[in-house]
Amino acid sequence: MPKKSYTKIAMWLLNMECNFQCPYCFYDDGQRSLKQKLQLKMLDLFPSKNLYKTRFITPEKAKQFFDATGHRWLIVLSGGEPFVYPKFVELVEALGEKHQMIIGTNLSLPIDKFLEKIKPGMIHSFYASLHLGERERQHLSVDDFLEKAVRLTKAGFKVEIDYVMYPELIPRFLEIHERFKKEGLFVEAKVFRGMYGGKKYPESYTQEERDFFSKYTPSEVDRAASFKDLSFTGVPCSAGFDLVRIFANGVITRCPHDRENLGNLFSGKLKLHKTVKPCVVPNCKCTLAIKEKCVDFEKRK
Repeated sequence: MPKKSYTKIAMWLLNMECNFQCPYCFYDDGQRSLKQKLQLKMLDLFPSKNLYKTRFITPEKAKQFFDATGHRWLIVLSGGEPFVYPKFVELVEALGEKHQMIIGTNLSLPIDKFLEKIKPGMIHSFYASLHLGERERQHLSVDDFLEKAVRLTKAGFKVEIDYVMYPELIPRFLEIHERFKKEGLFVEAKVFRGMYGGKKYPESYTQEERDFFSKYTPSEVDRAASFKDLSFTGVPCSAGFDLVRIFANGVITRCPHDRENLGNLFSGKLKLHKTVKPCVVPNCKCTLAIKEKCVDFEKRK
C-alpha cells in the first residue's frame, strides 16, 4: 500500500446548490419530515445558527487557510454540486499546490476547463454519481456521463462511480453496469434511503436485493453501513484530531455527526484535538472515517 501523501482529512460540504433535483436527495423537500422543515425554517430566520447556509470563499483564502495549518490535507469536496461553486476549477488548482482532493460530482457539467488546468496528482479520486432518472428528466444521456468518466480516466484521474438503487431504477442497474464495465469502469450499487411507495428504505429491500448489493458493493465497510446502524460509542476515534467536517457556512466540527465546534473556515480558526478521543455519537455513517482507520472497524457494536 503506497504511503499517504496527506496527514489530515477535511470533509468539506462545499455548497448546497445543485443543478439536479433527485427525488432521493437528502436535501430535497420531498424527503424531509415536517419536523425537519420547521427546523429549516428556524434556521432561515436565524442564519448564524445554520450549518448549511452556503458562503463563498476565494481560492486564495481557501489555500491560505489549509496551508496555514502546516499539514497536508486530503480535502473531500462535496455538495450540492461542486462544479456550480464559483471559481471551482481555480479553487481546486490553488488547493492542489500542496493538498489532494476527492471530488463528489454528478458529472453533468463541462469538464474541459478542469482537464486543461488540473493535474491528476492533485486529485485523489472522483466520486461520480450516476443519477439516471434525473439525467433523463433533464435530457442528459448516459453516454455523456460515460464519455466524461472515460476522458477523466484516460487523463490519469481515478474515477469511482455509484448508482443509487432507487426502487424503480433497480431493474436497469445491470445493463448500466455491463455497459461501463466494457470501458473498464465499475459501477457500485448504493442504497436508497427514504420513502418510496409507502415503504421505508433501506429496510424494505428484499433479501434478494440485499444479496445483489453484496456483489456490487465491494467495500466491506460500505456493505455493513448500508443496512446496519454502526455504533462506535466509547471507541477511540481520531475525528477531531486528524479528520474534520466543514459545513457550507464555514463551521468546522469534529465529524458530520459530532457537532463539537472546532473553528470556522471564514475566520481562519481551527483548533484540532491534541489527542484521540472516544466517539460520542450513537450511529456512525461516516464510511470515509472508518476506511481511513480513524476508528477501528472491528470494534463496531
